[in-house]
Amino acid sequence: MKRTLFALSTVLLLGSSASAKTEITFLYGLGGELGKAVESMIGEFNASQDDVVVRGEFGNNYEGVVQKALAGIAAGQPAADVLHLEVAYVPRIAEAGALVNLRNLPGFKSSFDSFWPVFRRQVSRPDGAVYSMPWNNSNPVLYYNPALLKKAGLNAPPRTYPELREAAKRIKAATGVPAIALSSFPWVLEGAVWSNGGEMVKDGRLALDQPAAREVIEHWAGFFRDGTAVLQNPNTRADFAASKVAMFMDSVAGRPGLNASVPFKFGTAPLPYYKRQAVPVGGATLAISRNIPKARQDAAWQFINWLAQPEQQFNWIKKSNYVPVTRTTSNLPAFKQYVETSQGLDLGYRQLPFARPRPQAAGYVQGTQEIIKSLDRIFLQNAPVEATLKDLVTRTAPLFKDAR
Repeated sequence: MKRTLFALSTVLLLGSSASAKTEITFLYGLGGELGKAVESMIGEFNASQDDVVVRGEFGNNYEGVVQKALAGIAAGQPAADVLHLEVAYVPRIAEAGALVNLRNLPGFKSSFDSFWPVFRRQVSRPDGAVYSMPWNNSNPVLYYNPALLKKAGLNAPPRTYPELREAAKRIKAATGVPAIALSSFPWVLEGAVWSNGGEMVKDGRLALDQPAAREVIEHWAGFFRDGTAVLQNPNTRADFAASKVAMFMDSVAGRPGLNASVPFKFGTAPLPYYKRQAVPVGGATLAISRNIPKARQDAAWQFINWLAQPEQQFNWIKKSNYVPVTRTTSNLPAFKQYVETSQGLDLGYRQLPFARPRPQAAGYVQGTQEIIKSLDRIFLQNAPVEATLKDLVTRTAPLFKDAR
């Protein structure tokens, strides 16, 4: 009898062990409509197989994910198995030795080679290591209120920044509404500077004091001086929905949120430019914490690869309006049919040929708040452009010392 009970308990234990799923955590930084889309993808992955269970945890935003990751490093306990990292933050976490070099994982090359070149460049480190895989990637576009443009006699949105300046004056004169919300966070500015032949970072330092970049910032400052622009802020989308501002530039992935909150049919246009089209890519990538058991690393890799499959990418795009990060996704007949169903759905994809990765120098990431402060002074306090930018470059030079 004892033998029978022992044998039965052994069978039950083995059966339980064989059917046990590997549970992993996914710390992500998207909220609102996009956060709902993330949780939907997690649920679909969990239902698609019997080996892995992903538990999602909202980190409040990208910065919140980074802060939790850094706290985990300090405590010697990873914040999560899969980290959702804005691409500019990846080097900071990788340099702490906290991330798996994905190049060493099985099937990496075939998966990595399917991504668009701009996204491969975005995540590749100078030594060849890859610490994160592209996932929710985007680029900025111009959102506009057709009714306010029509009141100003404009039948189409502006294509270039000089056209935008003239359109802004007409909109303000005709409607009394600020024409454009411009941001001091430098994402959109990156594209503007590149389109004017300049660089954000060059020769181991910020290059915003150089002629091409300074010309752009001087031009943007003109919008604020003549009252046609306001500073973009957390209330900008609500102001746009209330017709209190006519245009603003933001991620293509802002579309689901706008669809849910804007009571009119808004328009979407390509990002304006100066001499040639140039668009920064943004968004976030997926990384695996290094100091976790191999079984959880394997499970995390399975989840990341599932998300990169063309069918799952297309599913994600329909929920979020992010751009296709793989060629195979953009070649799907279903994707091509989908982007024809509504104006502007294809803009993120159409801008990829003009896309560049954001600057990834550690000094640039660390200096972003200083860039914002200087631009705020120029835009809101009418600070002298040339002197303010020279001071910014001097002030941030120590952050770039390792790049020299």
